[in-house]
Amino acid sequence: RPADPPARTHILFAPVPIDGRGVDYAAVLHRRIRAEPVTLNPIVMYTEIGAEFDYLLWDRPFVIGPDLAVRLNPQVATSYVEADDHLSARLSLRPDLRWHDGAPYTADDIVFSWRRIMDDRVICRKARTGPDQLADCRAVDAITVEFQFKQALPANRLFVDFPILPRHLYEPLMAPSAPLWGAPEAVALSRRGVGNGPYRFVEWIDGQRIVLARWDDYSGPRPAFRKIVFHVIPDNHAALLAFETGRIDETPLTPQQYARETDGPRFREIGIKTRDPGWTTYCIGWNLRDENAFVGDVRVRWALSHALDKRLIVERVFFGLFDPADSIFHPDSLVGPVGISPRGFDLRQAGELLDRAGWRRDPDDGWRYRASPDADGGRIPAGFTLNLVRGSQTSPKIADIFAQSLRKLGVRMRTQVLEWSVFNERNFAGEFDAYLGAWSPGPDPDDAWNLLHSQARAGGRNYPGFSDARVDALLAEGRILFDPTERQACYRALARRVHARAPYTFLVSAANLWAFDRNLRGVQAGPRGPTLHFPGVRGWWRPVPRDASVGIP
Repeated sequence: RPADPPARTHILFAPVPIDGRGVDYAAVLHRRIRAEPVTLNPIVMYTEIGAEFDYLLWDRPFVIGPDLAVRLNPQVATSYVEADDHLSARLSLRPDLRWHDGAPYTADDIVFSWRRIMDDRVICRKARTGPDQLADCRAVDAITVEFQFKQALPANRLFVDFPILPRHLYEPLMAPSAPLWGAPEAVALSRRGVGNGPYRFVEWIDGQRIVLARWDDYSGPRPAFRKIVFHVIPDNHAALLAFETGRIDETPLTPQQYARETDGPRFREIGIKTRDPGWTTYCIGWNLRDENAFVGDVRVRWALSHALDKRLIVERVFFGLFDPADSIFHPDSLVGPVGISPRGFDLRQAGELLDRAGWRRDPDDGWRYRASPDADGGRIPAGFTLNLVRGSQTSPKIADIFAQSLRKLGVRMRTQVLEWSVFNERNFAGEFDAYLGAWSPGPDPDDAWNLLHSQARAGGRNYPGFSDARVDALLAEGRILFDPTERQACYRALARRVHARAPYTFLVSAANLWAFDRNLRGVQAGPRGPTLHFPGVRGWWRPVPRDASVGIP
């Protein structure tokens, strides 16, 4: 049995002292990322790796706390007032805001950024969902922005929380026919990540590290670490070794590492591990763009779901640390339990579904086939390729358990292991049969729009190409409901419809498993982990060396 995580009274979670006494402001934080971000242009970033830089390089008018509540950021804005009819709002900025290069940060930057997000020439895979509900965004004066909304929606406040670019740097680089990040000068600028947050960009060495330094002119609370170095370490074994040898100060842990590789004296001497409930859901996404393909038939997707032994996967792959999942919404979220009957592991029922879908077993070789629609009298073998991310310890094990069950059904499953960047590009282009991925929710269930609505098939994150009129209608209805009970009922109905149409097969809800250097402080847990919220990493600190061992068990 894995050791119990530390109690919330542990010194690891101690906030930074108000007076700053005992804080080592000369310390450097060494972090691990499993791949490089695609860019440091915030409006075109779309992966969790890019999100690790969000609250460090940039300060936005709104922030998302560890409880996923959205709050006004006092370091940027003084007020946000929404009209009684919810069709307009005004945002007031602080008058002393600056970008890292010293230029003023004004309402014009916000207006420019919204227009670029809505520009069809700019590929915004994540940022456009939400801001597309604005009818207009204009600068009243240098520190006041007025938003006009297309509809009165309960989530309108969330929709004005979008990434902001420095207009004075990007606007001169925009060619009339070129995307924002397409010109070489814009690409170079987007690797420098010019922001207005507590840290500024220093260097990016491909395949090795990205370095940020504390911005001395930041007007908000001074962050504790002088520098933050992001080390690119794709392999989880290498990351744990780097942690135990003191090269990095924190790293996510795989379930095997948490359960079996972090209880020895070498780890205990330098580190402490934590386990917290997470809302990240692992899933298999099925490519539905070709209804004649093997997974294009919903009966086949039901069968494949019945062939996935989640409880065995939880036991063998995740060491009992994760929970089986059957919905896009976590049961502890605002949506809550959705009343879904899980598709349990049942190979007999899976075989019957495949039979009804026309995929019948050949008595000679044991594999399933379907007659070809062509006149040649041939047949099509039942099978698909599952794309995996290179470096994952768990994905190959999940795939192996799945493949063994599918072989018993007469279905061939191949795997293709891809680098992180290639994996994401293939998903975005729809160039896959199936992929094993994960989804972390935003602060509102409307965030599911970008994964499920038919409009998100192009330019969004609806990678399966899923299109369902009922799902679109429920997403649209959920957006306009203000009554919490009615809204909850709507999104529960959405979850049940998604379960019925099965564009995804949901596997597990992942716990947040992490290793921290024993001398770190200020960590806060949340459904999205210890880093992807505000203040997140900017609230971490290390005591001065003479106090480093005080109070540590």
